[in-house]
Amino acid sequence: MNDMNEPVKKPQFGVELPAVRRFELADIAQHAKWLLPRLAKAYPHLTERTALGFLNNILYNSEFYFCYQPHAVGLMQVERSHMLTPEAIVREKFVWVEDPKNEDHIDEALSFYEEFRKWGERFGARTMVLLENSDVPIEKLRTVFQGSRIFTREQKFMRIGA
Repeated sequence: MNDMNEPVKKPQFGVELPAVRRFELADIAQHAKWLLPRLAKAYPHLTERTALGFLNNILYNSEFYFCYQPHAVGLMQVERSHMLTPEAIVREKFVWVEDPKNEDHIDEALSFYEEFRKWGERFGARTMVLLENSDVPIEKLRTVFQGSRIFTREQKFMRIGA
């Protein structure tokens, strides 16, 4: 029981981010003004029409998780680690924000990663490949996955052809 002379504590209210939402067809127009230029920069061989076609085709494909916040978008894909191995991995295709210098936008994008982890677990994935094409700094990502290590893997490759 509270003492009547005890000061009343003010409730603590924090800023709560909107829920991460999966893209629907109508949502693409909301982000198109900044998303399409980013796609064109990252994938210069795509026209605006082919980029929109690609995005429309993955919206309802269960192998992809394409989500958004007011100023951020993220795309993950579930893959098999090897054609002869049934183990799934989830791979980040991109996590972008409207303004990479805006910390609020970065925080919106940061909220995707816990959703991606949960989504990957539903496929039985034990590995999530991330930060290959992301506006989120690794230091911020480590705050989401405290207690988990983020590994770096070296990959060998060579160029062939012209």
